[in-house]
Amino acid sequence: MIGEQIARLRSAAHLTQDQLAERAGISVDVIRRLEQGVRHSARLNTLTKIATALGAELSVIIAPRTTFAPEPDRGIPAIREAITSSTVDQLGGLAESDADIDLTRLATSVDSAWHIWQRGEYSILGRLLPDLIAEARHASKESTGADQEHAYSLLATVFELAAGVTVMLGHEDLAWLSTERAVAASEHCADEVTKASAVYWAAWILRRQGRFRESLTAATRAAETHEPRMTRATPAQLTVWGGLLINAAGAAARDDRAGTATDLLAFARTAAVRLGQDRVDRWSVFGPRLVAQSAVINATELGDFDTAVRLSAEVEATRSRVPVTWESRYLLALAQAQVELGQDIPATETLHKTRRLTPEWIRYHRLARDLTAELTTRIPAGRKPELDELSRHLLMT
Repeated sequence: MIGEQIARLRSAAHLTQDQLAERAGISVDVIRRLEQGVRHSARLNTLTKIATALGAELSVIIAPRTTFAPEPDRGIPAIREAITSSTVDQLGGLAESDADIDLTRLATSVDSAWHIWQRGEYSILGRLLPDLIAEARHASKESTGADQEHAYSLLATVFELAAGVTVMLGHEDLAWLSTERAVAASEHCADEVTKASAVYWAAWILRRQGRFRESLTAATRAAETHEPRMTRATPAQLTVWGGLLINAAGAAARDDRAGTATDLLAFARTAAVRLGQDRVDRWSVFGPRLVAQSAVINATELGDFDTAVRLSAEVEATRSRVPVTWESRYLLALAQAQVELGQDIPATETLHKTRRLTPEWIRYHRLARDLTAELTTRIPAGRKPELDELSRHLLMT
């Protein structure tokens, strides 16, 4: 549990609860309630402050995700070898000397992997990545001309997927190395969308690691660099630019910069209106529904739970759809706001809906486990079968 981790690290640092609270700049009551198990969750910004005050990584506070989602971790050694290899080693039977280059097939494989990522099926993606990295790297080295640029674009996407999977599994070193590889691959492409996409992922990884100001800086600078002309912008340009703004707004909210988050989301909303509907492609996901969902997520991160629940009505009013993992991230934030407001039954229903949408994805998110634990202490056993089912699914019982 989060509270147990905090208590262990605080004791090792020879700090009292009051001293830790003072260092972190938060209320001692928050520390006390977490350590006593009265609270099972807290805002990410709060946990980041506690981790910084303890001189620990955020991932240490919230515990490795592989603790309760171990399956894909079996493929980590092969993924690590593929990411860190400077040459195309023989991975899963693929050797540089005899591998044929078929960019059409490779592009189809990358698109398939991207859709697997969108569904949150990391166990499947983890098994595919080693060979996919090796094949894309080989293609980028051996192709020429326009084919080589295409190959580098595919390689950038593969490394972005590797960054996403490894950060979800708690391997932050691999996630950042994959991000650097993606940015480096994108530099071989003249396409500005590919370059912007690599920074989009870098900003997201930084945000996942609790490095909010670095994430905000990276995303805003890239948004300024790649801002399209609204009257001439292609859907792909609007999508990746809007994604950068969403990333920046999310980082600002987690850094308690409410005004900045609001302003950035307003710019994103303009791009979403221009786009007209939510768009899903190999570079980003963006549109009106995602902007509305991001407003709910940011309000929750800022601790404005009433606003978060109120804004959820705007999400339901949008007709377009986003991939299930994006939908589930929004639902998880909504459930957190509902729990904080004591709306136990709606929160249980929201979590149950999340589990139905993304049964594997939800197990990678500590927040889902903590919210379920909180609700379990409030709702009598047997009164809500969905909660019991969710508890079993999250390996809590």
